[in-house]
Amino acid sequence: MAWKVTDINIGDEVAITVTVLRMLDGARASVSIPSYAFPHSMPAPKRTEPGDELELRGKVSRIDAESQKVTLKAGGLITVDADAITDWTPVARTTTALRDEVR
Repeated sequence: MAWKVTDINIGDEVAITVTVLRMLDGARASVSIPSYAFPHSMPAPKRTEPGDELELRGKVSRIDAESQKVTLKAGGLITVDADAITDWTPVARTTTALRDEVR
């Protein structure tokens, strides 16, 4: 991991690598997500087979710096260890100047 969990902010886009367990009806795949102990399925590209690795992207909705966990919204809320994140794209943020300082 090339970044710290404290660098990640709510609204940033992150990616995790998932492994396809089996193919389901309707071009969906049952996948295994690192450090996530619940079943999850996602749309899969054509010619996807069990054992393939796919990228699951979502926006960060919660960060727990104490336990080093990040919750992302990607077809539902998924909470994973920060080490499971394979890519991170910060959202462009604009800063606004305060018009009047309150003293």
